[in-house]
Amino acid sequence: MRPSVFKPPVRVVWLAIGLLAGPVHSADMVLARQMGTRSLIVSGQAVQVRQGLIRALGQHPEVLSARAAEETMGYQVDAARYARFPRLQLASGTGSTSAAVGGEKDYNVLSVSARMTFIDGGVIGSRIDAAEANSEASSAAVRSTQQKVALDALTAYMQVLRHDQKRAAAQRAIDALDELVRLEKRRVDLGATGENELRLALSRRATFAAKRQEFASQLAEARARFESYFGFVPDPSGLPDLALPAHWQALPTLEATWLVAQAQSSELAEARSRIDNAQALVRQQEAARFPSLDVVLAKTRDPRGVVYSDATRSGVELNWNFGNGFDLQLRIKSALAEVANQEARHEAARLNLQQLTSTAWNQAQAGRGKVEELGNAVREAGQVLQGRRRMLEVGREVLTQVLDAQVEYELQALDYLDAVADQRINELRVARVMGRLRPEDADVPWVGQIFAGHGQRTLALPAAPPPAAALAAAPAPGTEDTLAGLRLQPSYTLLAAR
Repeated sequence: MRPSVFKPPVRVVWLAIGLLAGPVHSADMVLARQMGTRSLIVSGQAVQVRQGLIRALGQHPEVLSARAAEETMGYQVDAARYARFPRLQLASGTGSTSAAVGGEKDYNVLSVSARMTFIDGGVIGSRIDAAEANSEASSAAVRSTQQKVALDALTAYMQVLRHDQKRAAAQRAIDALDELVRLEKRRVDLGATGENELRLALSRRATFAAKRQEFASQLAEARARFESYFGFVPDPSGLPDLALPAHWQALPTLEATWLVAQAQSSELAEARSRIDNAQALVRQQEAARFPSLDVVLAKTRDPRGVVYSDATRSGVELNWNFGNGFDLQLRIKSALAEVANQEARHEAARLNLQQLTSTAWNQAQAGRGKVEELGNAVREAGQVLQGRRRMLEVGREVLTQVLDAQVEYELQALDYLDAVADQRINELRVARVMGRLRPEDADVPWVGQIFAGHGQRTLALPAAPPPAAALAAAPAPGTEDTLAGLRLQPSYTLLAAR
């Protein structure tokens, strides 16, 4: 009698092979594929973002307007310098004259003269100084406008990331509450409880639905503002990370920041140039009290010799314009009043810069602590969610409590996202008052540094809980994510697929 041979089922064989080969996570492949796709999207948009910001720094309407004013001031400098050159004059006259001898005679006269001011008491030099000071003020205004455009563009960038992430958090909360509503309806249908818990879940869902609509509206506004600066409609999920350079985030003391801000401020440089312009105008009006000495060369052609008898004349002219005795003094007083006005404007600009520096620095310092505390809150809420999820897997927790924990996590996440976005904007404001957003050359090197996140998200949460669909499916344990500071690779898809 032949002994019987045991033939295990095919499923058991494949299970044994799987155990010997180790766990095979198909979700890892899904996550890798999604991360690879997102990396391509991020790389493509990173180039667009860099090019768009550089283009905005040179071609934004506000920058173009400031550059046009600067170009106009440059022409005025040239015009003031050309006043030292000889001035040419061409004149022609025709008519008739009566003479004692010969009666009435007709004449045609053509004259050409060249005049150059040799001594003017300093009027031309003061006018050149005033024009150059105005040109320097216009150049400083261009730098101020470029930094303003850079700050506004990067703020719009952060707002797109902020509202997109908040909309996603609200959607995850709605998914959890949808599952909670379904469970509460089932309990009501089975007669296990009343309708109060169901109504509470419906109310909470409506609240988060309203928040999601609000975030979607704010995202639409932020995307429109983003497009006005960068020149394209962004895909928020594929925007590169806004990673501030390390020396930007390492903020010095408030006193050191204020000293740097004073030295690098284009607003103060513009105000000082305006004062120089007003002082040069005072010197110009005071120099107008002195006589001027002109060298003149004139050539006259009067074929009939009716008006002029000499054909060529040259000489020196002394001109002294006394006016009516009052207008010159009034012009000097007006110029002095303008100096006082510009000095007051300079002091106002200094006080405003001091206020902006102090506010931005203190908010950035306080924002760091706020981000850290809210990050801890989100992390703890995530740990509570993971703990309840494990308890659910062993039957010691109910799904409704797990869903409540996820909703609480998303509430904490909304505050955390706001704190991180506000902190990045405050750090950008500190960089703005310190003059770090000013393009120093054509390549604008900091633009290449600020978008060097390699696909990581600026507003990444410190812990990523599973969505409601993954909770309902009760995946296997061991799927929690590791924490890395305040950053985490996206893992919602991984948790949902396992």
